[in-house]
Amino acid sequence: MDLISCRRLFHKIPELGFEEVKTTKEIIKILENLNCKLYYGKAIYEDGAQSDMSDIDKGYTGVVAEFGKAPYFLFRADIDALKIKETKDVTHIPNLFGFASTNGNMHACGHDGHIALALSLCERFSESGDSVRVLFQPAEEGVGGARRMANFITEDVDGFLSYHIGLGEKKGYIGVGTTDFMATTKLDMSFFGKSAHAANAPEEGICALTIAMAFIDMIKDLTVDAHHKKLINIGIINGGGQRNAIMDKITLGMDLRSDSDEAMDEMLEAMENIAKCVSEAKGARYELDIIARASAYKEENINLVDRIIKKLNKNDVKTDRMPSFGASEDVTSYLKKLKQKKVPAVHLMLGTNLKGPHHSDVFDFDEEDLEYFYKAIGLAYDEMKEE
Repeated sequence: MDLISCRRLFHKIPELGFEEVKTTKEIIKILENLNCKLYYGKAIYEDGAQSDMSDIDKGYTGVVAEFGKAPYFLFRADIDALKIKETKDVTHIPNLFGFASTNGNMHACGHDGHIALALSLCERFSESGDSVRVLFQPAEEGVGGARRMANFITEDVDGFLSYHIGLGEKKGYIGVGTTDFMATTKLDMSFFGKSAHAANAPEEGICALTIAMAFIDMIKDLTVDAHHKKLINIGIINGGGQRNAIMDKITLGMDLRSDSDEAMDEMLEAMENIAKCVSEAKGARYELDIIARASAYKEENINLVDRIIKKLNKNDVKTDRMPSFGASEDVTSYLKKLKQKKVPAVHLMLGTNLKGPHHSDVFDFDEEDLEYFYKAIGLAYDEMKEE
């Protein structure tokens, strides 16, 4: 399989989480030519459900391919894109070679490369007869995908490997045993006041915006912690609809990060207490809606990491030992679950030169590195299977 052509195919059709309909069907189209069993539709969301192509159109996106028989070695690749309009800059490689997206979404995090690598691995396992399960997971962005996957995906598994392109890893290097994944919570915080005419009777209203401003002013102190890294971002604000009316509702779309699950729980509890206090002080109310969560994760299987590094170095692959991820990823759902089952699991960082930062309209990576990534992933897998 030509990795670059495959990557470009998926780069051109980016879709958001649980909307990856074309992406899922293209993956299935390729996998149907291989010697594997396929699960899709509700079959990867509900244990015991049957695969049905019509379910994909209903938001049951993603695919699982199985080769051989249990126990399986599990691979995971994320397939979703971001709501980012790709740059029109003529020097941007996807524009230069005609594979830029035009639908208002963009593969601005390397998931198109992740798909291409996973499909190439599937081609290998179709020929080798190895017992492998490959998950093409939807909705990593927003960390909602992993938690919705069916339980069977992590059952009868004797090893796990995942990977991510870029994120600070130097070109030519493979980070082995990625650690310091941050916990994250995506939530909506809404405040409900009371509408009134802004000029005729403003005293009869309760301004939701004023309450939200007090809330925002107070929560900034929650990130001050001598023992834990904590971050709060408000990326969306929705409220009002009339210039001459007291705003009766406002919703803050929030993203919380911390370096431990315990610190995240503490921050959430304190934040909700603040929301309650500022609301009650004005005779208003609040609602907290948690959209999705992902756990923090620290790599502890030092022996496995060192064995993989030795294997890669022996085969002319440069390595970086246990790099810090420094962000959040729902792959931690699998890493933690399999760790509890004492199943060997590791995450790789794939170093490359980036044309722009992740999650930007100019993001791109060196496509020629895909072959190097494929070699490194294969070697890591070989070492883990020898255990």
